[in-house]
Amino acid sequence: MNELSVAAALVRHSTRTSGYAWTVTQSVNSERYFMGFVTIRDVAQKAGVSIATVSQILHGKGRFSKKTKKLVMNTVDALGYIPDSRAQAIRMSDSKMVGLLVPDLRNRYFADLVSSMENILYEEGFNTLIGTSAENVERQDSFITNILGQRFDGLIIIPQGVESAGLKALVKRNIPTVFVDRRVPGMETIPYVVSDPRPGLVEAMRALYADGHRKIAYLAHPSLKSFSLNERAEAFKKLSPQFFGKSGSLILSSDSKSGSLELALNRIDEFGATALIFGYSPDAISCLGIFHDRGIRIGSCMSLISFDDIDVFNLMTPRISIISQQAEKMGRRGVEMLLELIRNGVSGLGAMVSIPTIFIQRESVGPAPALGSHHH
Repeated sequence: MNELSVAAALVRHSTRTSGYAWTVTQSVNSERYFMGFVTIRDVAQKAGVSIATVSQILHGKGRFSKKTKKLVMNTVDALGYIPDSRAQAIRMSDSKMVGLLVPDLRNRYFADLVSSMENILYEEGFNTLIGTSAENVERQDSFITNILGQRFDGLIIIPQGVESAGLKALVKRNIPTVFVDRRVPGMETIPYVVSDPRPGLVEAMRALYADGHRKIAYLAHPSLKSFSLNERAEAFKKLSPQFFGKSGSLILSSDSKSGSLELALNRIDEFGATALIFGYSPDAISCLGIFHDRGIRIGSCMSLISFDDIDVFNLMTPRISIISQQAEKMGRRGVEMLLELIRNGVSGLGAMVSIPTIFIQRESVGPAPALGSHHH
């Protein structure tokens, strides 16, 4: 095993500081170990030739005497210098860094999802850099550009729903990437893990129907342009007539501004819905305050269900019924797919995984109030 391959083997076990590999190499003439990051400049200095000469000899270019070539190659060996292509191969194969990009860490659902993925990656020996896109394509792409300029093994992204320049660059550079929780139409080469909203919605509507509810409303949040949120609203639209007929369900939209939520709740009131399903959990949390101010009791005057299994729903009184995406399971699958891509260059788990949602009934769902007693 010559010094170069010893050095290469050692780089794999080297500690990394500020993006440099500190290699431990053994010098030819002595048993002395030295620490350092060997550059082409060091080789040139030690051999007493120009940097250009070293570079050309390493790439098999230029006309040099056997003596000069031998001198340069011996110096490369002695210093344990790793030419770029080799350094890249070592770097690429083993930076042990994964980027995680989420839309919003204040959203408990994403915070839990990221923390579960980060734990699994840690157990597998990977460090993570977590970034947030604030539901904004420019910020997402700037994070991706930043990652592309560094040594990362792969990326897990909860993407904005459009084909962006940054996402296209990832595909072009062939960086192992997995989408989790949302996918991007048109980017079919990137494997993804998403949740299937239908099983949970069907269970939820079945429970509401059994409790005597005949008019229900769904609050969507299209302004986020999230593939998953829109898919939930579509699924509700398709599935609700099975239980509530053509005229028994209403779909409304909100955009996080409290005015838009107040308007939506007024419409729901006019419609006479006795149950409400939220596609986006932050909307559910905002509405609980409005219901409280209006004196509408959850679970008796109005039954309420939200997507997203977040702690806070379990701590409220009454506890909020949920349609759970099984985030932990989804995160685990996403990480497994990424590790597979990093290790084998392909995802053996298939390009898409869909995790079924499940309905968990709690006290926020109760019998439909008798007609006319809908208010207080």
